[in-house]
Amino acid sequence: MKTVAFFDIDDTLICGQTQKLLISYFYKKRKVSSLFLSRIYLWFFLYKIGIVSKGTSLMEKAYSLAKNVKEEEFKKFMRDAFNENIKSLIYPQAVERIDFHKKNYHEIVLISKSCKFLVDTIKDYLKVSLSIATELEVKNQVLTGKIKGNIIHGKEKLRVVEEIALKKDWNLKESYAYGDHISDLPLLKAVGHPIVINPDKKLEKEARKRGWKIYFWKL
Repeated sequence: MKTVAFFDIDDTLICGQTQKLLISYFYKKRKVSSLFLSRIYLWFFLYKIGIVSKGTSLMEKAYSLAKNVKEEEFKKFMRDAFNENIKSLIYPQAVERIDFHKKNYHEIVLISKSCKFLVDTIKDYLKVSLSIATELEVKNQVLTGKIKGNIIHGKEKLRVVEEIALKKDWNLKESYAYGDHISDLPLLKAVGHPIVINPDKKLEKEARKRGWKIYFWKL
């Protein structure tokens, strides 16, 4: 059976929220209004302090901005956004941990509620094997502006991981998971080596109660 290292993206692998960074990039390219940008920023602040949870409707609204965009054009936009706004925000400590897992022949999986096109870009940059992320619907090589399936968040992260684990012969009890938010708790509880990065207050309390490792990473 394979040992896996699951890395959450936002505020774990990267200093910041990728969706917020993407919207900022959209704004810089004059694709969204300042009012919409302000709403996104407010939601992420409330999410970080635990007042709101998944924010499905706001995510659907954000992803609707991609309606009628060609798939290849959107992929290029994601690559440009990553190179300009996100790549420099990857924690060096995260890269060190990824190198540790590579040296130990662990399978490395990026897992995030963020857009899979972006997460795949990060995956390719870090040269890791797999990504699990929120998918956007594509028809005839054009984005519909809708989310395909469920947002990869909270219990949904664990559900998808358990489903793939059966197919890929993953040993979750010998595996690692890195997360920052209380919504990561189901996946963290499912692995043998849960590691908490820059946690919110609720997750820090849980981690200390359970004796989990807590790291505070900086750029």
